[in-house]
Amino acid sequence: MAKGKTLWEMLTEKLQSPVELQYYNPLKARIGNAVLINEVEWRDYNFFLREIREYKRTISSKVFLFADYVLLARPLGGDDVSLRLRLNPVDNPDRAGGLTHHVLMLRLYDEMAYNEDFHKVVTDSTKRFQVMDNGQVVEEYWRINDVSDAYQAGVAIIKDVNSDGKVEKDEVETVGLEYWDYWRDTTDEFGQPLRQYLFVEMDRDNGWFQIWRGQEMDPQHILVM
Repeated sequence: MAKGKTLWEMLTEKLQSPVELQYYNPLKARIGNAVLINEVEWRDYNFFLREIREYKRTISSKVFLFADYVLLARPLGGDDVSLRLRLNPVDNPDRAGGLTHHVLMLRLYDEMAYNEDFHKVVTDSTKRFQVMDNGQVVEEYWRINDVSDAYQAGVAIIKDVNSDGKVEKDEVETVGLEYWDYWRDTTDEFGQPLRQYLFVEMDRDNGWFQIWRGQEMDPQHILVM
């Protein structure tokens, strides 16, 4: 919560762009915006943007950014629905017909406190991640582009902590994550080819694991109000 600011600090803030626009945010979304998803499964849900999470990786002195839009819907008479839209910049928009970013729709599959055995799964040399059900392998994923090591990312979490309708700079939290990315090729319910993604994230401070799973979607099916 912002407090104890000088007159100069308050004047400077007014002249700056909104905090959300000072990070990678290709849809220029603001916390609290309504977000419509024009997909059969989601078009009847009223989503709102709760957080923007900017991921920053540095590889061979080059910085790579992507962002998660954390969405929440609260349907009447139903359970809350939480999604993440992961927006990755396109390397060459001209070659992509002007498209500036790809979008993955992700849902939380599982989360847990630090577990050494699980950590060994994501750091072993097979580059494989298996989803088990009653002791049987039901899904098998492989590291994207055959990468071996974890990615290191600094994540800026942009949200309206005090719910006053505006994000202040001192409400932005930064955490460090390690994550492992996987994919697999399968088919949808109609037998059409489908690529699914799975991400395992570990908080470097407390070892908390989250597993996110999803697939690519059409960026034009997202509307920020």
